[in-house]
Amino acid sequence: MKAARIPAYGAPDVLRIDEFPQPKPNPGEALVRIKACGVNRMDTELRAGVYGGQPLSDFFFGKNIELPHIPGVEPAGVIETTKVNASNLVPGTRVVPHSHLSCGACPQCRAGYDNACAEIRVLGVQTPGCGGYAEYFTWPAKSLIPFNDALSFEQAAALLVNYGPVWFGLIDRARLKEGETLVVTGAAGGCGHAALDIARMSGARAIAVTRSPDKVAALRDAGADAVVIDRDGDNWAESVNDLTAGHGADCVVELVGAATWQRSLEAAALRGRIIVIGSHSGLNVELNLGQLFGKNLSIEGITRANRSAMERLVRLAEKGDLRPHVGHVLPLADVAEAHRLMDADEHTGKIVLTMD
Repeated sequence: MKAARIPAYGAPDVLRIDEFPQPKPNPGEALVRIKACGVNRMDTELRAGVYGGQPLSDFFFGKNIELPHIPGVEPAGVIETTKVNASNLVPGTRVVPHSHLSCGACPQCRAGYDNACAEIRVLGVQTPGCGGYAEYFTWPAKSLIPFNDALSFEQAAALLVNYGPVWFGLIDRARLKEGETLVVTGAAGGCGHAALDIARMSGARAIAVTRSPDKVAALRDAGADAVVIDRDGDNWAESVNDLTAGHGADCVVELVGAATWQRSLEAAALRGRIIVIGSHSGLNVELNLGQLFGKNLSIEGITRANRSAMERLVRLAEKGDLRPHVGHVLPLADVAEAHRLMDADEHTGKIVLTMD
């Protein structure tokens, strides 16, 4: 099979397309022929050997990476063969993986929070030789989620890691509801579009924050009720307060990190909730504790999504209640160009690689 791998940390052109033996499923596993795989910011930072401007090894999920490495955390495909007796997982079934493995036995897993398992292993990160930038991968059958042909493979790939943690953060944890105001930092990316889509479905008002004036129209098309430009030297939190008549944002989904952190705190309303999912612009921030308790803020960090949230997302997308936005589709042979687009922020929505 063909697969793209990272032989050494570096720029996009370090990525190489190589031939590998097709993997064979072990008992309890399925062999999946990959049709599409989303490109994730984790992929590009792993390739570069950094996360948030820090060495990759300083990042929680960046430890113990073995090179050469096949990246890709967001594949969607078709079961080719399976070594499990399950009527809904026969050859030909369209599936996405629940994109991490957990122990299944710890208190977190038993409580349904497999995304908080201490032994979590993320597909395409802590799974040597197994990633989504390939024609095939094997995965435990119990961790595959079937979907029907109402979703394209590209749309299914866009659900996995973008919609998953955003849904878990906004709906399961922050309880975003109709009539509230949500601020989305880094709104032009895949997670940003997911947040706008979830806000639309929830009846919340969405204010998108972006550094690029060229992306305003696309963000409005994606569901933003208002767009604020994050210009160097300007305080975009003031614009949020103006748009909310001084109330501020009931909820902020922080997808950027250090570069937007202080403004996110300022934009949050009294008793506002800040959901932290990304920190690609920097891991370390200052926190004014007086501002935190003075405004009665809640801050919650989110790692991925649990299994029940992913099942729910797939069913909602099949019905058309959620509408994953795929902005760019490229063949696997153009993987370096896909990474260049993401590194340069020259995209809106999801970048997806196809294997056919």
